[in-house]
Amino acid sequence: MTNTVSPEKQAFYQKLGEIAGAKNVRTGEKATTPYMIDGFTPQAVVFPASTEQVASIIKAANESRKTLIPWGGGSRQETGPCLEAVDTVVCLKNMNRVVELDAGNFTVQVQAGMVNGELQKQLAKTNLSFPLEPFYAESSTIGGEIATNANGPGRIMYGATRDLILGVTVVTPTGDIIHTGGKTMKNVAGFDLCRMYIGSWGTLGVITEAVLRLFPLPEVSIGLYITFTSPEDAFRLVGQLLNSPLTPTAIELVDSVAGHNVADAIGSSLNDDEVLLIVNSEGTKGDVARHRKDIVSLAEANKAKSTLTLEDEKASHAWKTYRGVHEAMLGADSSTLQGKASVPISKLGDMFRQLKKISASHGVQTGMTAHCGNGILYTYLTDKPEKLVNITGVLKNAAAGLGGFFLVESAPLSIRKEVAVLPPRNDYQLMRRLKTEFDPKKILNPGRLVGGSF
Repeated sequence: MTNTVSPEKQAFYQKLGEIAGAKNVRTGEKATTPYMIDGFTPQAVVFPASTEQVASIIKAANESRKTLIPWGGGSRQETGPCLEAVDTVVCLKNMNRVVELDAGNFTVQVQAGMVNGELQKQLAKTNLSFPLEPFYAESSTIGGEIATNANGPGRIMYGATRDLILGVTVVTPTGDIIHTGGKTMKNVAGFDLCRMYIGSWGTLGVITEAVLRLFPLPEVSIGLYITFTSPEDAFRLVGQLLNSPLTPTAIELVDSVAGHNVADAIGSSLNDDEVLLIVNSEGTKGDVARHRKDIVSLAEANKAKSTLTLEDEKASHAWKTYRGVHEAMLGADSSTLQGKASVPISKLGDMFRQLKKISASHGVQTGMTAHCGNGILYTYLTDKPEKLVNITGVLKNAAAGLGGFFLVESAPLSIRKEVAVLPPRNDYQLMRRLKTEFDPKKILNPGRLVGGSF
């Protein structure tokens, strides 16, 4: 410890060392700078190894009035409203074990610090998979994905995060340990507290373990990469797929700005204004063959420029490249604002056209991807901060006009401080009351909930 650290902080850091072990506590600017968030550099970072240690850390923070920031892989730390204070980061990377694999009942219990990509590798050895596949699955943790309600392309087939999480272990903001849910699909008597913690963003407790629903690995998987010169043709095909007996596991769309890496991966190219539709199918050989035949036929009927079928390693490589679009777009320019529009599925094409029109009228470069089966569209806007601030208001109005909403998921700190990141809702006051009841001392993620100071 340096002489600049107050006796009170020294006592708190010493307590953290007693709980987690001195080697699992980092202090000093050099050691904590990698965990800087929203302009704050934490005073300490602690790495607990168990639920009990997390509980003891939270109790110590309550006694010392220190704020705690739960941290998994860090991939979503700069999403949402800005934090108002950061004292200590509680990083769960040491809590990365499979607690119990029950292959016969298609469940697995894992610690929250388990990285999704690593879990998939372990499950594949038993011919199983966990179908939650957000864009950053190679680095994000299971606990972080649950806390942020992360979803991915497979939602159209396997459901949302809430459908895949059977139970969680949580340490409350006062240090109590609770277990919600269980290993069965019907496991709730009374309020479904498990679902309450999905998407709670670390404001109501720290998720330390989870019971996940698993599925068998498919016999065959293919990816159909369909290029269209007109987005209207692509969205017409999407509508036909969704209204057919076909059951693709993903229907994704990427425009020419965001999709050039994907086009390169499949040995193709995307001209300006062209879009690439990716349709995945998996199952038995017979099912997949029928899907391929019917989808190719529909694509041709909707004026597809080209259709490419990829299997095995080639399909995996192309799919991994597509899932890397998010990171590539944000990494290409530090001034990029990434927004998310959610509209009724039938209005997704309208939202795509409006986004293109609005960005063009503002002179803002825009790239887009979409989960076509869910009505979710991601846009990547790059320009000067003042332009990006102005355009977000227009995009919010456009989404609202289609019966949906637009929110800012990632942006430079100056923009996140200036714009209303989240969409308007009438239940935020209830959320603030819930936060106050659970966390009266505002220990966990203060400011992350809309309204500030909560």
